Amino acid sequence: MSCLKKIVLLLAISAIVLSGCSKKDSSASAKGGQDGVVTLTMLGWEIYQKPGMVALAEEYMRQNPNVKINVDISAWGEYWTKLEAMANTNTLPDIFWMHTNEFERYAEAGLLADITDLYDDVEDNYYYNHFPSNLVLNATYEGKIYGVPKDWDTIGLAYNKDIFDEAGLEYPDETWTWDTLKEASITIKEKTGKYGMMAPQNEQEGYLNLIYQAGGYYLNEDITKSGFMEAGTIKGMGEWISWNTDYDFSPTQAELSELYTFERFFAETGAMLYMGSWGINNMYINYPDLNWDIAVLPRCPDPVSGDGRASIYNGLSYATGSGNKNLDVVKDFLKFLGTEEAAIIHGANGAAIPAYNGTGDSWINNYEGKNVKAFVDMMDYGVQFPYSKTKNEWFPKTESLILDVYTGSKTLMEMSQACAKLVDDYLMTE
Repeated sequence: MSCLKKIVLLLAISAIVLSGCSKKDSSASAKGGQDGVVTLTMLGWEIYQKPGMVALAEEYMRQNPNVKINVDISAWGEYWTKLEAMANTNTLPDIFWMHTNEFERYAEAGLLADITDLYDDVEDNYYYNHFPSNLVLNATYEGKIYGVPKDWDTIGLAYNKDIFDEAGLEYPDETWTWDTLKEASITIKEKTGKYGMMAPQNEQEGYLNLIYQAGGYYLNEDITKSGFMEAGTIKGMGEWISWNTDYDFSPTQAELSELYTFERFFAETGAMLYMGSWGINNMYINYPDLNWDIAVLPRCPDPVSGDGRASIYNGLSYATGSGNKNLDVVKDFLKFLGTEEAAIIHGANGAAIPAYNGTGDSWINNYEGKNVKAFVDMMDYGVQFPYSKTKNEWFPKTESLILDVYTGSKTLMEMSQACAKLVDDYLMTE
């Protein structure tokens, strides 16, 4: 969910629809055995979510002994390569995860099953009654819903308490601003020789948060115009880049390409980084001796507009193929995945913050002694992760232009102008 790369669906995806390929053949991974048991496959990414997915599958199988569900978890990049190949060979998994960056292209190609009426026999307006509206919209295309909201995430400030103690500093809290963060980072570097705030070129776990804190925007609300030339956007982007280029408290981009922020944080050579809530389970399980905690993001002290607070949030959904041969069984499992019962199982196993309203504590309670509640609290001023239909085409190009500012080959204004024109041209094609 956090490292976004360009992944282009093969032209054959569109050909599946345009050639009139029979939908009854696609998503054919479900199998009916001789004993009458239907076997389904569930595919996702992020290995630390596997226990949660297995627990969900086991509970559904306990209630439905005629169904067997196999859970397969891939790495982020491998996941999209695998899903693309499956889409092109009409062998989509029975249940798979959808990300906002990819959703519209799969939906537009006719590859996702319409599950708008999944809960019609339960209650009217079920989705909007039980999930945050933006998470429902993330799985909506042309008025139809193609995914059951799975989870959501926000971005928080992770910090090493031992390094703060070594530097003689108070821990970060809700009063912090960008200025407080910089002052603390300078002190940490001077007194300990370790890095303070590590600021890589990163969209979701980096500059996007500062853009919205400063009163700017990445894309406007109706996705017709970029915000790269907005005063708040330039201010936020410039601030984030400056933490890397104007100070020595962050590793350089070259240094981060050799050893990234997470590895430096785990090795206790860096005191702070912006971290998505999806990374907490890994840190909690695999680094039990690391003395860390979480604070809400420092606010912009002088925003162009707004109160200076923002944290980017996003949400995934569970989907299935439009031509799944066991669609009735798959839909029943999807229906279960969207219940409060399933959300609590999901959260209690540390998978991620469940999407179902009011079940966040099931995730929080996994991390005793850690202020992971900060991730949930920031939803009060959360900003939906911005995306568009052509983002996988324009995003790598904007990242290249932003990198030019780090290397000094472009000024902040030159980059902003180039990115604005680039993205606006793409948006016109949507």
